[in-house]
Amino acid sequence: MSEGLRRSALASLSLGPGAGDEEIRTAYRRLAMRYHPDASGDPRSAKRFSRVVRAYRLLVASGVESPRLRVPRYRSVEEAGGDLFALGQVLAADPDAGARGAAARALGLSGRSAAYIFIRRALYDHVEDVALEAVRAAALIGSRQAEGEVAALFARAEPSLRLRILELALATGERLFRSTLEAASKAADPRLRSMAQRGLEAERDRSDAR
Repeated sequence: MSEGLRRSALASLSLGPGAGDEEIRTAYRRLAMRYHPDASGDPRSAKRFSRVVRAYRLLVASGVESPRLRVPRYRSVEEAGGDLFALGQVLAADPDAGARGAAARALGLSGRSAAYIFIRRALYDHVEDVALEAVRAAALIGSRQAEGEVAALFARAEPSLRLRILELALATGERLFRSTLEAASKAADPRLRSMAQRGLEAERDRSDAR
């Protein structure tokens, strides 16, 4: 599998390029449960479910357990385990940006909507990669609360982060990106406008399928 295809498949699972095999499996389980047509009751979820299954199968076929793809371990995150409050403390206070990003990822992988109260702090992190991990985490838990704050992050972000947020929006199709797509459709950069238009058209198609 090419690196570009792998990155796209990971983005469909709301994960970054450094995700390891356990994170991939966890994200797949969380999203498959949420978007399975029998569970969601929303006809629009069928496309999202298919996208999640296809991405996971591609990643499994490519051999996700390659040693070069192992995720760095951070003691503070490992000690926090699945404790949302402890992970939130790492996110708020750890001086290591890598640990803060790992904490945001762990909060997203928890699958618990209550995690957003901690994830939202990282949307204001001064390190771009940490803020992006927070966006991925919000998408992973499907937090509609995040819509306005992700749009605000997009508005104040540097061009590189704006592009990465839009790539995630297109890959996931999550509804929390609607305000971001609307803001991007008015951006000065024609590439961002084009991406936003594609995202908004896809959302309209999903709405028409209801």
